[in-house]
Parts: sequence; structure tokens; C-alpha cells
Amino acid sequence: MIDVLNNWMLQSSQNFNIIVGITVFIYAISIGTLFLITRKFGRSDERTEAINLKIVSTMFTTQIIMNALFISWVDSHIDFFRQVFILFQGITFLVGAIYALKLYKDDFR
Repeated sequence: MIDVLNNWMLQSSQNFNIIVGITVFIYAISIGTLFLITRKFGRSDERTEAINLKIVSTMFTTQIIMNALFISWVDSHIDFFRQVFILFQGITFLVGAIYALKLYKDDFR
């Protein structure tokens, strides 16, 4: 799968730019969502600290899984390994944003 993505990015600079654009979009939406949701939780107290800890714990677990997938799937001769790694990091932030939205929906509605 990663080799197919790498070969696709090697075909043209437009394909490479599409991957970079998707990664930036995932990062921007995820970080923006995390920022807005944590602002909606309110000031820092015991309740919000527990919620933030759950979000960070979920992101950390996802980070470990994504790093394990990256190490096991990516060949040492891949040309765009940094872009794939950054895409996996963007997915980690996306998981954190989705989990924050779930917690917000469960706790505040």
C-alpha cells in the first residue's frame, strides 16, 4: 500500500502536491477542532484535565500504532518516507479531534 502511494507520488509533482495538501488539510482541521473543543470545555479544573488526559491518551495510543505501522510497512528505500510519516501524524491528530468531539457530545449535550 505504501509502495503504491510512493509510486503514485513519484509520477508527477501534482500528485506529490495533492498528498501534501491532504496532509495540511487534515492537520489544520484537526488542530482547529481540538482547539475549539478544548475552549468549549471551559477553564482548567479537575473535570477538564481528566477530559484532556483522555484525549491525549487516545492520541498517544494512536501514535504508537501508527509508528508501528510505519516501521513495518515502509521500505528503507522509499523516496517520500517523510511525507508518509507526516501523513500518519496527521491521522493521529484527526483521531484526537474525533475523540474530543465524541467526549464533547457525550458530556455537554
